[in-house]
Amino acid sequence: MYKVKQKKPRYTDFDLVIIGSGAGGGVAAHMAAGLGKKVAIIEADTIGGECPNYGCVPTKALLSAAETYKTASEAAKFGVRATGVTFNYPSIKAWKDQAVFNTGTSEGKEAFNHEGITLIKGKAHFVSPWTVTVGNKRYSAHKFLIATGTRNFIPPVEGLGEAGYLTYREAINLTKLPKSLFIIGGGAIGMEFAHLFNTFGVKVTLAEFAPRIAGKEDTEVGELMQAIFERDGIVVHTSSKVTKVTASGGYKTVSFEKDGTTHQVKVEEILVASGKIPNTDLGLENAGVSYTPRSIPTNSHMETSVKHIYATGDVTGPYQFTHMASYQSRIAAHNMFHSGKVTATYHAVPRCIFVDPEVACTGMTEQEVKDKKIAYQVGSVPISVFGRANTSKQNTGFVKVIATHTGVLIGASIIAPRAGEMIHELTLAIQHGMKACDIVDTIHAFPTWSEAVRSACSRIKCL
Repeated sequence: MYKVKQKKPRYTDFDLVIIGSGAGGGVAAHMAAGLGKKVAIIEADTIGGECPNYGCVPTKALLSAAETYKTASEAAKFGVRATGVTFNYPSIKAWKDQAVFNTGTSEGKEAFNHEGITLIKGKAHFVSPWTVTVGNKRYSAHKFLIATGTRNFIPPVEGLGEAGYLTYREAINLTKLPKSLFIIGGGAIGMEFAHLFNTFGVKVTLAEFAPRIAGKEDTEVGELMQAIFERDGIVVHTSSKVTKVTASGGYKTVSFEKDGTTHQVKVEEILVASGKIPNTDLGLENAGVSYTPRSIPTNSHMETSVKHIYATGDVTGPYQFTHMASYQSRIAAHNMFHSGKVTATYHAVPRCIFVDPEVACTGMTEQEVKDKKIAYQVGSVPISVFGRANTSKQNTGFVKVIATHTGVLIGASIIAPRAGEMIHELTLAIQHGMKACDIVDTIHAFPTWSEAVRSACSRIKCL
């Protein structure tokens, strides 16, 4: 921990200075301004942060276009004639751009100004616990909120930089698709882009260092998603380490090790989706704020090691989701200006991967339950036995719930169409310590995908 002693100034420029205008900073800014506080937001990149500009919104817009194309292409199985279905990728990108514009982030400055929030463009750097600089100007505040997010982790692979590669920021803005693509990383980002580009005819190879894709979720999730990917023509290599990249004649040759053997794949383009690292180059040492290569640690009130400096969102974790950043931002804003403190809890956080079918999980995984030596039981059902699967001709997936020996729900995994919507019933139950029988006793409409949630819970014994 860094020890920096400096007396709190009697007068400051602002009540609150927020570094980062994404969900982790923007929510707190609006809340503090609503309390009559004098607030400034410092933003070095695009107003609104990662999600609306480069992450959630543009990728889901592209995935929606892919879903539409796939549905139209497969219309014949429903007796619908849709001949000559094609796509124009520049037009798809234009749709993505429109979806980003519709979020209103391009008018973020005006929205901040309307609420009396001062927007300062540039990179912030702490020079003391109470002062930051942006360029050659200094700004002081009684409280600070760090919501600087993350940046792409680029693995130290020989030749990767020289050969060139895409990150998701470049991938969302392509106007012409490569014929072949190698994706490094099998987490949510890698999986979503694998599904996206494969749907539009790109020959996709995905390599993941862990034993399975979606490696942080239950084993069944990764195994089934790999089977679905391979069924759809995506080549998946798990337990694989990319070691070298060379470029020649407009192609890139990726070498990777798997099972003690070196393999090579020649592709037009490479997408790096191997994780993110926090943006902590802020002069935190000058403020006395402790940090690690992985995050800026906070307590449950979102306070850093310096009590008047808070951190929220991807830069602190434990999850890198927009809804997590918003949640933490609300907690931080409340705790800054109210005597009654609110505590962050993370035992019921929904986690979604927007592939086809969707993946959604919440609470603990089965491995986490085992590691904590909790006596537990599992209820699981395939979605294929339910009426909605029959009427939709979508039969692949399952609902799995995990409960204590008394039936209290503590975890769940879903692979199904609209799993991202289905998971919230289970998230609510886990959040409030409900039992599986509480869901079983609740009427579920027929025919819906959520019938599978009730059915999975019916496999749990409640004491």
